[in-house]
Amino acid sequence: DVAIAGNRIAAVGKLGPAPRGAEEMDAKGLVVTPGFVDIHTHYDAQATWSSRLDSASLNGVTTALIGNCGVGFAPCRPDRREALVKLMEGVEDLPEVVLTEGLTWDWESFPEFMDALGARRFDMDLAAQVCHAPLRVHVMGERAEAHAEATEAEIAEMARLAAEGIRAGALGFSTSRAIAHRTLDGRHIPTLGTPEAELEAIGRAVGAAGASWMQVISDFDDPEDEFARLQRIAAASGRP
Repeated sequence: DVAIAGNRIAAVGKLGPAPRGAEEMDAKGLVVTPGFVDIHTHYDAQATWSSRLDSASLNGVTTALIGNCGVGFAPCRPDRREALVKLMEGVEDLPEVVLTEGLTWDWESFPEFMDALGARRFDMDLAAQVCHAPLRVHVMGERAEAHAEATEAEIAEMARLAAEGIRAGALGFSTSRAIAHRTLDGRHIPTLGTPEAELEAIGRAVGAAGASWMQVISDFDDPEDEFARLQRIAAASGRP
């Protein structure tokens, strides 16, 4: 038996016939577990138009994390929307026509994106991360898609916006260094090959903004070199 009082588990065990619960559910023959937390989902678009985050919510997930792999839809200027849609289509195999038809785009900044999600009701809890690819495209435009090296001013602006996202409620920052992450026409994710200095600057800003983490997707072609780089970035940020 599992007894719930308010929103907390009050007792677990053989509770007997009394006292009766105000509401009782018979789970005989079933498995009773805590809700699952899915730390890697891509409901970034679906969450803007649907209150149901299925199929996760149909399978015992009660909290989902979006903003993985460095891809997402905020911040985003109106003239860069198509670029982010094409990137999500290629990286996560989500149909462009669905994204284009469904995305509400009632935001431009990351805090506005969080406000848009916060104004909605879902069948499960939702948590978000700040995504590197939208940051780069937002600040650098086509130069980001061409994998240009960011200027000091551009790096500072990306760092500022990342910290702004953490303060707005994001739980972490995500980026991708994976060669497999590309649009359907073969253009690599704008964050591929990002210089260490850029990630360190963003990491410092994210760390200064409060409790958070740095999520990095990588090919690890040279594991020793890549892990050493990630350790330096983590040390600079002060975050895991």
